[in-house]
Amino acid sequence: MEYRKHRIFGYSLAIFIHVANLVYMGIYIAPRVYGNPKLTKFNNLQPRFFTIWTLMLQLTYSAVSLICELTFENATKRKNITRYVNGFRNVLFSSILWPSCWVVAIVFWSLYLYDIDLIFPEHTSELLHPISNHIMHTLIVPISVWEVLYRPRSLPRSHRKYVYHLLLFFAFYFTVLIYTYIERGLWIYPIFAKFYGTIFFPLLHLAVTGIAISAYVIQWPLAKYVWRQNIKKGL
Repeated sequence: MEYRKHRIFGYSLAIFIHVANLVYMGIYIAPRVYGNPKLTKFNNLQPRFFTIWTLMLQLTYSAVSLICELTFENATKRKNITRYVNGFRNVLFSSILWPSCWVVAIVFWSLYLYDIDLIFPEHTSELLHPISNHIMHTLIVPISVWEVLYRPRSLPRSHRKYVYHLLLFFAFYFTVLIYTYIERGLWIYPIFAKFYGTIFFPLLHLAVTGIAISAYVIQWPLAKYVWRQNIKKGL
């Protein structure tokens, strides 16, 4: 299959980098957290950060895709399974992973460069090593672009299913944010605390959703341009 080796390389590299970074973060952060209540609270909330969700989604997608590529030669013997797995990959990447990577990169770096205190809880920026910071908030985009460049996808005849998945995913995450506030009395990201109770609070949610939808839309002209005549209309 065309560019199969490129995809295997990309998936393997993504898995290696993300796993190595997670291991390093565990070793790097743990000693600094111990004995500091504020940092302990932050560390316990890490699974609720959108960046962590995106990182784990990319890791999961890369693992599933790598397995698919390595078993490609036997795909004809498992035609139905392959079809469902590829369908899962297409929805996960197009509806959730690709938009999420761009949301993380655009929102994080915009706020980080403008005012770091809007994106990092108090005294927590020191926990994230610069290399880990770029792996989690920058490298995720080139990894996703690599997928667009080296894996042809069918253009959907209707975007309704994909957009529904996108909106449901982001609605679920916003629900987690609100639940965390109700449960613990704090916003994971300081910018939400700053805007809570003002018109900018719902506008912020709309802006994030707008970035996600824009990223979703842009991927199809990009894929069509890259693959030109090789890309076909799908379901």
